Amino acid sequence: MLSTSANPPASSLVSRWVGPVGVLLQLLLVLYTFHIVIFHPGENLIVDHYDGIKSYYSVEMFLRQPLSDGMVMTGHNYPFGEYMYYTDSTPLLSEALHVLVRIFPGLLPYGLYIYDLVILSGLVLATGLLHRILRPWRLPVVLHLLACLALPWLSPQTIRLQVGHMSLSYAPAVLIAVWALQEIYSRHAAGRPLRGWLLVLGASIFVTSFWHFYYLAILGALVGLFAVVWGLDLYRANRPWWPVVSRLLLTLAVAGAITGLTLILLDGRYSERPTGSNGYDWIGWKLHFRAFFQAPGENHFRFLFDPTESVPYESAAYLGAMVLYTLVVWLGLRLFKRQPQTNMQADVYGRFLGLLVLASIPMVFMALGERYELQDGAYVIHNYFNPLFWLHKITERVTQFRAIGRYVWPFWWALNLLVVWLLAQWGRRATLLPVRVLAVVLALLLIPDLAAAVRFYRKFTQRPNLLTWPAARTDMDRLTSGLPLSQYQAILPIPYYHAGSEGDYSYTVDPDDPHCNHTYQLSVLTNLPLMSHKAVRTPPYQAQQLYSIFSTTGPDPALLARLDERPILVFLDSTYYNGSNNYYRDNLKDRAGMLAAFERGDDFVRERQLQLLRREGAWSLYAWYPKRTAPKP
Repeated sequence: MLSTSANPPASSLVSRWVGPVGVLLQLLLVLYTFHIVIFHPGENLIVDHYDGIKSYYSVEMFLRQPLSDGMVMTGHNYPFGEYMYYTDSTPLLSEALHVLVRIFPGLLPYGLYIYDLVILSGLVLATGLLHRILRPWRLPVVLHLLACLALPWLSPQTIRLQVGHMSLSYAPAVLIAVWALQEIYSRHAAGRPLRGWLLVLGASIFVTSFWHFYYLAILGALVGLFAVVWGLDLYRANRPWWPVVSRLLLTLAVAGAITGLTLILLDGRYSERPTGSNGYDWIGWKLHFRAFFQAPGENHFRFLFDPTESVPYESAAYLGAMVLYTLVVWLGLRLFKRQPQTNMQADVYGRFLGLLVLASIPMVFMALGERYELQDGAYVIHNYFNPLFWLHKITERVTQFRAIGRYVWPFWWALNLLVVWLLAQWGRRATLLPVRVLAVVLALLLIPDLAAAVRFYRKFTQRPNLLTWPAARTDMDRLTSGLPLSQYQAILPIPYYHAGSEGDYSYTVDPDDPHCNHTYQLSVLTNLPLMSHKAVRTPPYQAQQLYSIFSTTGPDPALLARLDERPILVFLDSTYYNGSNNYYRDNLKDRAGMLAAFERGDDFVRERQLQLLRREGAWSLYAWYPKRTAPKP
């Protein structure tokens, strides 16, 4: 067995107060950074655009439904609705909130506020998990605190808050798996029972998958690759490898099977959903290698190599000044043969981190995609080191996880944790005073990165709650004031948009953010569902039927059969048709079918002789009776 003598129990100083102090400091930092959201309940949201506002809308409308509706969110994609598992809205948290506001109805106006508090609490929980991971390493107190405070803010997960990917921003989802793997590894080295931590690992995979299903792929790949690397290491050392590796792989298989079967049983449309997904291996959704060196714009302390061309948000993976400059110093020390002895092989946690980094390296290749282009496609690298390259030849289902840049997250965590451990070793074992001083300086580089992250989130997040806070939606209130809208069954926005049928983009139009937000406001204000849609994995036939509304022959009979006799409220924003805003014309110029569907939106109002209810500037509300040839006066 590996010796653990180099790592006796952590000092009472660390175990007794460093963890609680770190959590308290992180809580204060979160309160300071997000004070606009936290101290003004209900008035603000973390973001008000893109996927963030879509998730907020889904949660808000879901919380208003009776529990008897189950997990189908009826607020969009009317008359079909959509399951919360496919709305990027943290289904596990959303359902817990749903139950809470049904038990305590007075909390309903604060549903989104509570949702934001839980998401932001992930930073504090990540600090607690990091303390648990770092505690047995016997780090210097300052390094321990800095790592626990800074790393959650620097994580490529947390930056997803800027675009509103709340579920994906939850750093504890990856850290709890790292903690469980470390405990399994160290207990195996000490000859202690593993059953409890195998259960923790399996449960964490299941729970985080229902936080966001990308975690099933990310953690599944990490655990599977770690089992392989660990098994090879044991085999190389001529030690028994199959008992522990088989138990680890069995845990992964059982957790994955239970998660998959649970989703299949809960999703009444599973058989209708596309097997694969378009967009897999698209350059905008995979890792760009320069992302490792590209600090966010608020960072004033830059690395030696500072890319000038920005990377897509899906590629965000800045390693941080501490890691990058430590690698430079390490190379320099190795070149001049002054590298301190770190005794990694004898230290159980150092050896674990080495294996964790090795296990996550194939995930970097997964994040880079199957083809990597250089010089705008002049050269193409066929990425045979990518495990997905070979798995894709067997099944198209690998493309369900099309935003492959996310696979780099475990590597980011593994490398940062390894550097923290390495700096502690340098400070403890280096014989040269300059090297020990360098270790302190490199660790302190976490401070400017942390300060930059705080500036970033204070500047680019926290916006007025345009969904439920009246002061943020005065224009929409004025448009609807006094109208008897309770008699309508749904809202049809024009221009129409429907995004989410990734298996077939023939009937996909991504909405312009302002138009999308206005339709969400109207829906929340009137409590009427939208016939438009923005989610994922939607069965393509639903989009096809809904777009038939704008055909010259009229709506598909199958769609009409789902509607009742009540009128539909049509919301028209004429700025997209009078030349004031060419968003749709510009984005659909190479898609003749969808461009024609857009242009038909304006014609639809005239041809169907829709009854005008009110007009405010460029906005108009009409009544459409889909089951009548003409409206009643």
